[in-house]
Order: sequence, then structure tokens, then C-alpha cells
Amino acid sequence: MDGARAQVLEAGEGPVLVLLASMLVRARTYLPLIRGLAAHFHVLVVELPGTGRSSPVRRPWTLAAYARWTARLMEQLRLERVLLVGHSNSGGVALLLAARHGESVDRLVLADTIGARRQRSVPRVVGARLVDALFEWGLNLRAWWHIGYNALRHPRSFFHQVKVGCLTALLHHAPRVRVPVLLAWGRRDHTMPLSCAARLRERMPRARVYVGAGSHDWLITEPREFTRAVLAFVSGQEEQPSREAPLPGGSAG
Repeated sequence: MDGARAQVLEAGEGPVLVLLASMLVRARTYLPLIRGLAAHFHVLVVELPGTGRSSPVRRPWTLAAYARWTARLMEQLRLERVLLVGHSNSGGVALLLAARHGESVDRLVLADTIGARRQRSVPRVVGARLVDALFEWGLNLRAWWHIGYNALRHPRSFFHQVKVGCLTALLHHAPRVRVPVLLAWGRRDHTMPLSCAARLRERMPRARVYVGAGSHDWLITEPREFTRAVLAFVSGQEEQPSREAPLPGGSAG
């Protein structure tokens, strides 16, 4: 695992922001967001091993393995106390990294992350993802080949991550995250519904929720709004009211 190499996109100047690309897409999928964030941060977007143009892996990695590898990458790059952003599957990696290697993370942003869905099954979650695709048709037209690239170049890893995204439970790790957390969620996310953010917030002592206009990939489709939410978070305005609707409870999602 130590010999695995990753492609890292770098842009901007300022405080370091590490964005872990979801293992189902590519770093380039986030270009609209990277452009916005780079006006305020030194952005490093990591295409994790087993995805994109990074090293293939002999067998699919667990989220814990990705978290350990990312902690070592940050150590090698001499990155300390960074703003860490995870999205969807990579949100699970970011959560575990903050829970187990908190010394390297100053603040954590989890965008529509996996691991808190109450009803978990591959057909249910994949079906919900297809619904979200209808809301994100513009992104799908632009970046469908990023998903296809991963599926063809890293088939075992790709389909393992589909299963991980559908079935993983991470709520028991959430109380170990002691840094400030922004749960940045799309209001119309069907894949990981807003109720997931409510469950995470209940278990994270320093978490708040920002509800964005969009679906599962709203940080890409609405990069300006996501960037504003992140800037408010790092400037210490996290105690101020956000664009937050009453979060759903119950058994949905």
C-alpha cells in the first residue's frame, strides 16, 4: 500500500485545502469547484489509488486503508492541520481520517457523504442515485466519461466502491471526530438524503449543517454556493444560522 501513487491537482494560494475526489469519479470532475476554491485556498485535489490515473490496486481497498494511506500522504507532503473536504465515498475516508488521525485535520467538510443511511441496500441506493442523475443532467453530460474511465481502468475497485457506498455504516465513528465539522448537504439528495446529515450531526460534538440548493453532487453543480459555505465555515461563522431547513428525523433514508 505504501508504494501506491496518486495524481494530485494543485491550484491557488493561501490556506491548504485538501479535497479527496470521490472514488467513483475523477479529480477533473471537480474543476468547476476547484476554480472557485482556488481564489481563496491552496487547493490539493487527490485522485486516490484505484481511481483515475492514480496507481491501480491489487485488490479493492477498504475506507480504513484509504484513510491510513491519506494520512501518510499528508505526512509526506508535510501538510499539517489542513481543511479536509470529502464527498460521497471519499467523505467516508475523510471522516475516518479525522476520527483516527485528527492531528492532521484542522476542520472537516463532509459533502453528502456515505455511511449514515438508515436503509442500506445496493438496489435502493443505486435507484436513488439514478433519480439524482435526473437533477444533474448537465453534470452527467459533461462528466459521464469520468465514471466510465474508472469503471474500465479500475473495474474491481470501482464496483467495490459502489457496494461500499450503498452498504457502509460509519455513525459509530462520528463521535471520535473532535474538530469543527461542516456537513454540507444537497437539499434534493436522494442518494444520501438530508436525514443522513441529521444523524451525523447528532453524533458529532462540533458539527453544523449547511443545506445547499442541489442534489448529491451539488458542490460541483453549485460551486459558488459551496465555496461561500466553506468560507463562512472557516471564518468562524459556523455558529451563525445557515441555510438550514428543519432536518428530517424518522426512518427515511
